[in-house]
Amino acid sequence: MKKQVNYIEIAKETVILTAAVAVIAAAVYFFLVPSHASVSSISGLGIVLSNFIPLPLSAITMILNVVLLVIGFFTCGREFGVKTVYTSIMLPVFLGIFEMVFPDIGSLTDSQELDVLCYILVVSVGLSILFNRNASSGGLDIVAKIMNKYLHMDLGRAMSLSGMCVALSAAFVYDKKQWYSVFWEPILMGSF
Repeated sequence: MKKQVNYIEIAKETVILTAAVAVIAAAVYFFLVPSHASVSSISGLGIVLSNFIPLPLSAITMILNVVLLVIGFFTCGREFGVKTVYTSIMLPVFLGIFEMVFPDIGSLTDSQELDVLCYILVVSVGLSILFNRNASSGGLDIVAKIMNKYLHMDLGRAMSLSGMCVALSAAFVYDKKQWYSVFWEPILMGSF
C-alpha cells in the first residue's frame, strides 16, 4: 500500500527547520562576524577563510557545505537525508540575506568575549531545535560523522576535535582572543 504524503506536516517541519536555521545564521552574522570570532562551525571556518578568499561569507559557507555534503554522501551514504541538505543550503542563504540587509554591522556588545558567549547561547537554541527534529546544520556534523565512521571516534569527541581545529585556525589569523573560542565553546556547548 502506498504511503500518503502529509503536506501539512511537511510544511510545518519546513517552517520549523527554516526558523532554526535563521536563528543559527543570526547568531553567526550578528555575533561572530563583527568580532572576527571563529568557533566550532563551518561558518566559523568561513569567517577565517574570508580573510584570504575574496568572496562573501555566504558564498564561502555555501561552497564548504556543498563540498562536505558531496563527500558525506559518498563516504556515509544516503542517511544524511533531505533535512541536512535543506538546512545546509539555507544557512548561507540566510547569511546572504543578513549581508544585504545589514551590511558592515558592528559588534552588538562591543566585547569579543560577550559576542562569543551570545553566539553560544543563541546558536544553542537553533541547534537544539534542529537536533530535536532529527536534523543537523551540516558542516562539522558531517566531518564528525566521517571521523566516527572511519576513525571509530566517538561522535562527541569528533565534533569537539573538528571544532577545535576550526577555532585554532582563527588563532593563527587573528589574535590571542581567539583562544576563548578554542577552549570555552566546546565546554559550554557540552561536547566534552
